[in-house]
Amino acid sequence: MLVMGGVFATLAIGLWQLTGMIFYLYNFTIIGVSLVLGMGLWPLLPQQHKPWARRLSQLLVGGYMFFGLGMGLIYLLFGVISPENMQIEGFWFWLLGGISAASVMHYLIAKIVGPFIFNRGWCGWSCWTVALLDFLPWKKSAGRVSRRWEHLRYLHFVLGLGLVLILNCFYDYGLPQTLGMVGDLPELTFPVSRYATLWEISELWWFLGGNLAYFGVGILLAWRLRDNRAFCKYFCPVAVFLKLGSRASLVKIGADSEACTDCKVCEKHCPMDIRLTEYIQQGRRVTCSECILCLTCTSVCPQQALQVTFGGDLGTKDLVWRRSDYFPRDRATRPQKKTGPRDRGGRSLL
Repeated sequence: MLVMGGVFATLAIGLWQLTGMIFYLYNFTIIGVSLVLGMGLWPLLPQQHKPWARRLSQLLVGGYMFFGLGMGLIYLLFGVISPENMQIEGFWFWLLGGISAASVMHYLIAKIVGPFIFNRGWCGWSCWTVALLDFLPWKKSAGRVSRRWEHLRYLHFVLGLGLVLILNCFYDYGLPQTLGMVGDLPELTFPVSRYATLWEISELWWFLGGNLAYFGVGILLAWRLRDNRAFCKYFCPVAVFLKLGSRASLVKIGADSEACTDCKVCEKHCPMDIRLTEYIQQGRRVTCSECILCLTCTSVCPQQALQVTFGGDLGTKDLVWRRSDYFPRDRATRPQKKTGPRDRGGRSLL
């Protein structure tokens, strides 16, 4: 908690002093305080209520990113409204536009460099998509459908980048055509069109349209697969960035192998279907790039054998549970009358 608070305090003050823009002081202070509140509440809550500390951070950080930055309401502090497309398409537009601000800075800090230090903590504690999906009722996954489903996020990543490149290169549609502002902020170093109302700004519609698609697909997948985190596992394009750094992350889940009784309670509650006990038995930290550092495993372990650790190692292989692990492909050995998603004990989730 103190480390996280120090990181965001450094970003807030450092960028403010470096650029002379007080916006950075407000921006990173809000995010840092939101995370510290959740992390500070975590150890104070009883075991069964600890997830609410994480959800508090999700709602505070995600709400600020959605309404404050995405819809541009934070800029009311300066007398204007200026929406920013915080979706991955916005990142590509800003990057191709040659401006290292807004989405570029967000992705660089939270989703490209950040995972090398804090793992996929963004997914567990800050993502505004998951802030909604985590309230759905299907919290215990029956395992991953198949490896081929996971390829969908890479396809989504490529299609999003391809769309922006086509618009930018062949239709002369790029960052200048999406940016807009309601009000007047004369000190900007790049031209931004002025509009009478927020709804005339293309950047806003890119952001809202992308989020509507994400929420819709996320809810549909969660309902169909009985898994709140199905969107994260199969469709989220941001995971392509996050998985790269998470393998070498300094912060990972570690375990006391002597305290572990191999009860597999942690695995039954892991929302990302990670084979946690295999890492423990091998005397390794959880180097799986699917770990979102949600700390669910640490809160449900009856022996308190799991904890957040800081160190250096590198993961190469992801050990995750798949539904084929519970339902053999050979029909002769397939359990009878067991249809639909099931938990790791074979009980129906329907």
